[in-house]
Amino acid sequence: MIAILLCLSVAANLLAAQSLVATNCPFLACPPFEGGQTYSNNLSIGGTPQSFDIIGPPLQAVHASVERPPTGFAVDPSLNVYLTYPRNTGATPNNVVIATNFTDERAWPNAEIQNCTGNQDPSTCFINVQNVVLDPKDPEHVMWVVDSGIPPGSMAATPNGAKVMSFNLTNNGSLIRSYPIPPALYHDGMNANDVRINNSVGTGGFAFITDESQYGSLVAIDLDSGSAVRRLFNTSVVKADPGYVGSYNGQPVYSWNGTQKMFTHTGSDGIALQSGNVYWGVLASRRFYYIPQSILANLSASDQEVLDAVAFPGQLGSEQAGFTADDKGVLYMMASEQNAIYQVQTQQQYITEEVNGVKSGGEGPVATENYVVKTLVRSGLIQHADSAAIWDGYLYFCTNQLELSPTFQYRNVDAREGPWYSYRVWIGAGQAI
Repeated sequence: MIAILLCLSVAANLLAAQSLVATNCPFLACPPFEGGQTYSNNLSIGGTPQSFDIIGPPLQAVHASVERPPTGFAVDPSLNVYLTYPRNTGATPNNVVIATNFTDERAWPNAEIQNCTGNQDPSTCFINVQNVVLDPKDPEHVMWVVDSGIPPGSMAATPNGAKVMSFNLTNNGSLIRSYPIPPALYHDGMNANDVRINNSVGTGGFAFITDESQYGSLVAIDLDSGSAVRRLFNTSVVKADPGYVGSYNGQPVYSWNGTQKMFTHTGSDGIALQSGNVYWGVLASRRFYYIPQSILANLSASDQEVLDAVAFPGQLGSEQAGFTADDKGVLYMMASEQNAIYQVQTQQQYITEEVNGVKSGGEGPVATENYVVKTLVRSGLIQHADSAAIWDGYLYFCTNQLELSPTFQYRNVDAREGPWYSYRVWIGAGQAI
């Protein structure tokens, strides 16, 4: 009898999920992408081996990466999907692509820029692109790219190869400008990982970049002058927890060199701009932080002044990869340990419950000690959500099974299995501006 009731519950859940699908969905696989039975609203907690709550709206698959897993993701106002295939563990034919249908892709913006050659200026071609980001001020026309500049098999960036680049979306992806990070900042394995742009800071805007090296740092580039500064280097707020061991699909995660066990030491990784702050997470930890953008953009501030301005809302309950933010005060964090995406509200006016004696509603930012991280969506389909983007009420993200890659597997076997899906989930908000 219990089995019959459980089956009926599953069927009801699937039918209810189908009713949430938008009828004008432009993607091939927009109906809820189940991938197998889902078990929510179980008869009792722990009543079956599958008693894990499926939280949030159904996921809609927007693209399948067939050949290799992506790390970067963007979507433009025409709902074109862009992906990056980094070269952290080896060469890839194309570093940045645009999806032409659900499974096919082509080089973006063109084939010639995909692999720097000896006769090309490394600041104008791709070496190891990590992410693509839509311009918040001019999303119809501008896309940004962050390139670590570290060739496959190397431990250091090529001079002038670490950079951010802006491209014109409406002119065949022509390069607008490249902003190389000065080689003087490359020391100790600087590894540019992710970027966010604010066009309203300073005279011409700023790019804020996370450095995921074991020492960690944040890099700020003045988009008017091209000047850059590396902040918080080798401080606790950008470095991994000593001896950090994460978890993935119920399995502890170590780093491996053959049979030599090591600990993961990836530093500052995900980044987002929200409520006047730069937010970032430390991947090999469960910590996230923020700092006023005005402080990070002050190139004359001392290192101590920058460090003193960092706020720590507390641990968030998961290792995390990419961050993104919406126009209603919410910060989203890709919670890889929990097969989930987390969210936290940063503006008091949107708070709907009392926390630490502070009533719901009000004005101004949420106090640091009152941050409450919640789950937006949880699903077995979320196999290491990496980069995320927001457009037209949906949060889009790619998955890549990072913890199953050779770095994290005994004897460095590759346990990943494609295809690797990118999804979207309804949030009812736009991208942060």
